Amino acid sequence: MNRPSRWRLALVLLLAGPEAAIATAVKGAFDAQRRAQDRLRSFVADAGHELRTPLATMQGWIDLYVQGALHDPDQLDHAMERMQAEVGRMRLLVDELALLAHLDAARPLNREPVDVVALAGEVVDDARVVSTDRAIRLQAEAEAVIDGDGPRIQQVLRNLVGNAVQHTRPGTPVTVIVTRRDAEVTIAVRDDGDGIEPEHLPHVFERFYRADPSRRRDNGGSSGLGLAIVEAIATAHGGTVGVTSTPGQGTTVRVTLPVDNTP
Repeated sequence: MNRPSRWRLALVLLLAGPEAAIATAVKGAFDAQRRAQDRLRSFVADAGHELRTPLATMQGWIDLYVQGALHDPDQLDHAMERMQAEVGRMRLLVDELALLAHLDAARPLNREPVDVVALAGEVVDDARVVSTDRAIRLQAEAEAVIDGDGPRIQQVLRNLVGNAVQHTRPGTPVTVIVTRRDAEVTIAVRDDGDGIEPEHLPHVFERFYRADPSRRRDNGGSSGLGLAIVEAIATAHGGTVGVTSTPGQGTTVRVTLPVDNTP
C-alpha cells in the first residue's frame, strides 16, 4: 500500500471512529429509553390492577345495598366496615406510589444527624406491641449516627420488620441488627422463617413482586411495594440493599447507608 492510500485509510478510520461512538451512544440511549418506557407501562398496569381490586370489592357491596340485599342493620354495618377497610388499603397504596414517585424524581431529602439505633428501638417497641405472639429483638451499637432523613430511615425499618412479620409463621422470632463499620451503618433484619427459594431472591426488591402470587391485598397480603420503597430510600441516601436466604432456615435483608453523604 502506498503512502497516500495509508493516509486515506487513516483519515477514514479517524472520521469513522467518532461517528461509530456517537451511533453506539445514540443506540444505547434509545435502548435505555425503551426499557424505561417498558418499566413504566408495567408499573402503571400493576398499579391499576392493585387499585382495581379494592374498587371491585367496594362496588360489590354498593351493588348489594342498591339491590336491597342489605336490609339487616348488622349486614349494613358489616358492609360499611369492609368498604372502610378497602378505602384504607387504597389510601396506603396511593401513599406508597406517591412516595416512590417522589424518590424517583430524585428530590432532595431532609437531611440531619439521625441515630439509627434510636429509630430501630422505636420500631421494635411498636412491633412488639402489635405482634405479641413473637420475640422481636434488637441487637445494636450504643449509637449509629448518620446524615440522613429520619422519617424515611424509620420507614425503612418499619417496612423491613413488617415484611419479616407478615411473611413468616406466627411465633417466628425476628431480630433487628444495627452495626457501624468505618463510614457505613448497616441495618439487618433477620427472621427464622421458611426462607425464600433461590429463584425469587433476585426479584424481591422489584415493585409489586410477590414470591407467592396468592398473597394479594384482598387476601391480607402486602402491596408488593414495601421492599421496593426500602431500596428507593436506601438509594436516595447513597446506600445499598441486599438479601440472603436459605429455605427452611430464614431470611436476612440488609440495608447499608453511608455515615456522611452531604451533597
